[in-house]
Amino acid sequence: MTQQPSSASNPIDDTLDGYETPKPQPTSGRVLPDPDRNLPVPRQSHIISTVLSPAVRLWLRSQVSQVDHLDLLIEGGDRQLLTGLVPRITISGRNVVYEGLCLSEVRLIGRGIKVNFGQLLRGKPLRLARTITVQGDVLLTEDDFNDSLQTPLLATALSDCFVELLRAGAAPELVDPTSKKPIILDNFQAQIDPERLTLVADVISVTQGTATPFAIRTGLRVSGGQALQLVNPEWLPTPTAKRGLSLDDLDGFTIDLGTDVALQEIVLGDRTLTCRGTLNIIADDADSIDSDRHPI
Repeated sequence: MTQQPSSASNPIDDTLDGYETPKPQPTSGRVLPDPDRNLPVPRQSHIISTVLSPAVRLWLRSQVSQVDHLDLLIEGGDRQLLTGLVPRITISGRNVVYEGLCLSEVRLIGRGIKVNFGQLLRGKPLRLARTITVQGDVLLTEDDFNDSLQTPLLATALSDCFVELLRAGAAPELVDPTSKKPIILDNFQAQIDPERLTLVADVISVTQGTATPFAIRTGLRVSGGQALQLVNPEWLPTPTAKRGLSLDDLDGFTIDLGTDVALQEIVLGDRTLTCRGTLNIIADDADSIDSDRHPI
């Protein structure tokens, strides 16, 4: 059962005029449900429908290279919106491609968002006036994950991870510590099973010059929000092997996610990977944003 937040924890309670009881929201059954689904929902205002909603939609589409379906719910009173404060935005999208990452389902919730409302009224594009933290649920299929491996963002991150795994004990003889690019990964593929992730690649070592098939199967757990850890990793003689050689020295091996991410949960399912957590979205240059003060 969801508890209603107290007024002390909700700085926007003094502007709830015009709110109505929300209707239950259906979920896909795969992405985790919205923890705030029982909060009051505002009636649609003229400002939201004519100014803010089109501007937010345009901004969102400028951030991604593809989105097949986009749902947007903006909540707030006119007095707040006229000052550039958006109390809450809920965004749902399907088949989203962001910086090369392929995501089957995305759901984001942002609160206390400050935008350049004064500039919006003059026909300028939407900009963030301050950095915000959004709560998000993301679902990738196995095909999404493998498609994402073809892009520099994920390929580089996993390549660096593979190098560290090999150097840490998986196959140190393949790594030349004096080389700036000790190995080359080819034919990178992933297989997602319940509680297990299998990564397969041909490792081309600069020390040997030949391709060596390499496969590792591991569980994953969140560590401190900003890192993932391997759980009971195994070296596999073949990608489909039921049993492998336990890599005890790599149990608990940590993969840093950076300070702008706070991962709360990661779930490996049947050909799916679901993540829940928060992400910092960096504000635009403050010098290019006006004070956004507009008389009511």
